[in-house]
Amino acid sequence: MLQQKVPLTWTIPPVTHLESREIPECCSRAAKSLTRQVLEATTDQKAIIFQASPGSGKTFIASFIHCQSWLKDTVFVEIDCAQLPKDETGQITLNGLFGDLHTRGVIEELKQGTLLIDNVHLLSHKERDRLLTLLKKRESSANQVRLILASPTAIDSQGADIHRIRLFALSQRREDIPLFANYFLKKICQKQNRPILQLSQVVLRRLVSYDYPHNLAELEIILTRAVLMTPLAETVISEQALWSVQAKKNTFRLDLLEYVPGLRQFLLSKWWLKPFWWLHMALFIPLIISGLMGSHPRGQSLTLNIFWAWWWPFYLLLFPIVGRLWCAVCPFMITGEWIQKISLWIYPRQLRAWPNKWLNQWGAWCVWGGFLVIYLWEKLWDLPHSAYLSTWLLLIITAGAVLFSLIYERRLWCRYLCPIGGMNGMFAKLSMIELRATEQFCGQLCTAKACQKPTGASNVTFAEALPQEGQASKGCPIYSLPAQLSNNRDCVLCMGCIKSCPNRSVQLNLRFPAADLWENHRGFAAEVALLLLLLGGVFLHNSQAFLSWFGFGYLPVDFEHFLVAVPTAIALLSLPAITIYVTHKISQLLDPQLPDYVTMAYVYLPMTLAANLAYYLPSLITESGKILPIFAQNIGFQGLSLPSLTWGMEVAHFVQGASLLAIVPLSIFILVKISQRPLLSNLPHLGLMIGFVGLFFRLMVF
Repeated sequence: MLQQKVPLTWTIPPVTHLESREIPECCSRAAKSLTRQVLEATTDQKAIIFQASPGSGKTFIASFIHCQSWLKDTVFVEIDCAQLPKDETGQITLNGLFGDLHTRGVIEELKQGTLLIDNVHLLSHKERDRLLTLLKKRESSANQVRLILASPTAIDSQGADIHRIRLFALSQRREDIPLFANYFLKKICQKQNRPILQLSQVVLRRLVSYDYPHNLAELEIILTRAVLMTPLAETVISEQALWSVQAKKNTFRLDLLEYVPGLRQFLLSKWWLKPFWWLHMALFIPLIISGLMGSHPRGQSLTLNIFWAWWWPFYLLLFPIVGRLWCAVCPFMITGEWIQKISLWIYPRQLRAWPNKWLNQWGAWCVWGGFLVIYLWEKLWDLPHSAYLSTWLLLIITAGAVLFSLIYERRLWCRYLCPIGGMNGMFAKLSMIELRATEQFCGQLCTAKACQKPTGASNVTFAEALPQEGQASKGCPIYSLPAQLSNNRDCVLCMGCIKSCPNRSVQLNLRFPAADLWENHRGFAAEVALLLLLLGGVFLHNSQAFLSWFGFGYLPVDFEHFLVAVPTAIALLSLPAITIYVTHKISQLLDPQLPDYVTMAYVYLPMTLAANLAYYLPSLITESGKILPIFAQNIGFQGLSLPSLTWGMEVAHFVQGASLLAIVPLSIFILVKISQRPLLSNLPHLGLMIGFVGLFFRLMVF
């Protein structure tokens, strides 16, 4: 090919010195269509119009067409309209391109070759029409200069016979990113005379999930910098070399699978999850038997001690740390799953698909109704002091899991109908841990879909793969797709997707607590109703003290006075919903731009968790440490003197107060993040939150 500069009397970029070009073989539909169009454009001399955003490879494609056409031995020139001179009115002028009475234009100077004119959209309508008129005239001209016009927006060809080629942004063809990355990596390494580096799976995940505002040009710059930052002794580019390449949804996240030694290996091993199932069932079955057979009072019952002094406090403490992890080892659903397997072995059949439409509409309301019944049963029949009734509560929840497991596939009860599961999903939004997957990676590069449906073991091909990756899978037990999770509500952290994923796309992220509540959160009325019910439960648990403030301490809240107790209990449970609603209406009078009631109600989610935890903390601190003597007494060894570890109520009150105070800064932060309004606009909500804290102090601490 002729390599020279065109002698011009005005300033344009130098002629590109072209080498033989080849297009990387891409796999996206857009890339395949582009390849067909480009190859077709090499067969004739028609003008071409590119619709292409900056950095999308216009020069590369244009030069490829030039090199493959019969003009390959002539010159290739690129002109950027953004760099052309302007007239006295500030408009870009094309006089240098067309020439005038005193000078020849660039087209006349070229005589033969390819001319790429970029950023045509910057021209005035007059100059653009002038250029398009030239384009149409050249259809019948003997001049051998091929015109290629490029613009990020569509250009009207005014009826000219042309090739129209659209170059999609890199973010619209993510399937091609690994191929382009390897292409650029090979090119950069060869230029620097070093062995070709490899991309680890975590680096590839970063590259695929990034949005690339400047397209291929930015990808090349990123990889050039990464190669320069990689020591000569290394063969793989590290994640740290791509610190600036981060998808928005991974901002302020740390993937624990990459940074905690041995965590990935443990979650992939046989030690997770089934051994924990056996351990839980080994505790659950004797606990149920003990509760049904025993009639010990609260201080002597093993069932009551484990359920009310151990399970409830630690269960609530888990939510801010590991979210809904309890559901992965829940004995209710383990029982349901085991019985489901046994029933299918005895009577093989096709289990029913989920009625998703009905469940999405009414499932959460069933959870709310179930919790309302539990609250009334707990308070009126004093479940915390009745091992027999507490056991029946556990059995009823287990029966629900078993019944729906016999009818429907997977874990419908867990996702939609379990009262405990509904509470878990809501409080899990406060967790510092989240399980997510790279949506762009899973949606466009994965063919196994092992996290969605039952599959056999997958072939894992990336270099740093562990032997246990790509395991056979039954699909997500609650039909969640990791790449589509926007919050923690529908993930039980069973880690099955980590075991089955052949692409290492799944991340277990450490994040800011409660991030779900302000990052594209979509609340709904039934979940808000459950939130407010649980906050009302704190008033119900402390009903005697609360009612006595208003002179109603004489009102009984027990089953013996059922007709009085039920309305009283419902009124106490409804109190937060009413007060928050009134407060929100006052806030909207001050600032009409505040979000709606359902959205703003989530501001009180951290306080709901903290207040419920504060209620159960005295049981944890003053009772849980007696478990060894109680265990010995329940199995008939009353005379054994076993150690116990308990503290007084003073310690319990201190921890209660600290828990309530600690939640205030987080609640204020969430208030501002959710409302997206100044703190002054939220003064009524701020006042109510502080009022709730003071009220709970008075009820439970002082």
